[in-house]
Amino acid sequence: MEAKDRLIFPLDLANLEEARKWVRLLREKVGVFKIGLELYTAAGPSAIEMVRDESQADIFLDLKLHDIPVTMSRAARIASWQGVDFLTVHLLAGKQAVKGCVESVEGGLKILGVTILTSHTRADLMEIGYAPELSREIPEAVRRLARLAYHSGCYGVVCSGKEVSMLKEAFPHLKAVVPGIRPAWAAEPQDQVRITTPKEAILAGADYLVVGRPIKEAPDPLEAVSLILEEMKEAFVLRDG
Repeated sequence: MEAKDRLIFPLDLANLEEARKWVRLLREKVGVFKIGLELYTAAGPSAIEMVRDESQADIFLDLKLHDIPVTMSRAARIASWQGVDFLTVHLLAGKQAVKGCVESVEGGLKILGVTILTSHTRADLMEIGYAPELSREIPEAVRRLARLAYHSGCYGVVCSGKEVSMLKEAFPHLKAVVPGIRPAWAAEPQDQVRITTPKEAILAGADYLVVGRPIKEAPDPLEAVSLILEEMKEAFVLRDG
C-alpha cells in the first residue's frame, strides 16, 4: 500500500456539492474518503454514490453505530449493500452487538470498533461513570475495548495515537485507525486533546491516519496534503524498512 492509501480525509460537511468539490480536489492524493454523521444526515446514501462516482477511493462510513444488537446488525448489513469499505461501531455497545455486525455484513465490508474518542479526557470518563482506575488510565480503558473488538472479529479499531503502541503490542493483528492527527505546522485543535503528528502515530504502529482540518484549513490544501504524505512515507520507511 502507498501512503495515500492509508490517508483518510473526512468529508465533515453538511452540503453534498461542497463535499464533491473536496473529493474532486483530493482524489489523486487521498485513498479513503470518510462520510460521517453530518454529511450522511444531510445527504444520506447519495453521499456514498457521489464519492464512488467521483473517485476510485475507498469509502469509510463513520456512523459509530450504538444501539441494541438487532438494530446494529441490520444497519451494518444495509451499509454493506451500499458498497462501503469501512463502517464504525461503538465498542461500548458490547460484544454481542459488535459481533453481530461483523457476522451480518457482506461484500468484504470491514468493521472498525471505536474505543475512546480523542476528545475525551479523564474528567469526561469519570463524569460518564467509568471506574476510577480506568478514568485515570485511558490506555487501559482502550485496551479493554480493543480486546472486545478482537474477540468480536473486528478488522480494526479507532484510537488515539497516544494508545496505538500499547494496542499494537497487545493485538498486533488489529488495524489501527488514528484520528486526532496534527502535523507540527498545523494549528492546535480546540475539540481534541489526545493528538499526535503523522510521524508519531505511524512510528507507534498506526495503519491509517484521519486528517481533516490541517488540510481543509490550509492556504493551499494540495500542498498541505503533499507535506502530510511525505511525512507519512518517511515514517513508514523508518518503521517498516
